[in-house]
Amino acid sequence: MEFSMLTAADLMKAEVQWIARGQPLQAAASRMQATGLRCLLISNEPDRLPGILTSKDIVNLVADDGLQTLDSLTVGDLMASPAICIPKQAGIIDCIQTMRIAGVRRLPVLDGITVIGMLSSTDVFEAIVRSVKG
Repeated sequence: MEFSMLTAADLMKAEVQWIARGQPLQAAASRMQATGLRCLLISNEPDRLPGILTSKDIVNLVADDGLQTLDSLTVGDLMASPAICIPKQAGIIDCIQTMRIAGVRRLPVLDGITVIGMLSSTDVFEAIVRSVKG
């Protein structure tokens, strides 16, 4: 498929990890490391968009406040809510523009208000490389 015709649903990874907002940041960091993922979604109330916590958020916190903060703060203390999300039918150029404007590298992909996957800048980069190689 031609690169410009790709959608968020075409490139997203279906694997999404969730964590409760009351969990310690240390548990979130351990889960990210164990799963090889760089973000976790945090469920909110029904019919609301999720929150998000990224490995970059944790790294920046530790740089500012030290390792001890991973034990003293919770996911809810650091997460961004709501996460910047994208509908599954969004075109790849729209996805890239959304990431650029919002300053994020990961977008939950929605079918209506249900999260069905995660699109990362790495997914987009890999699609670019595949398109260039033909």
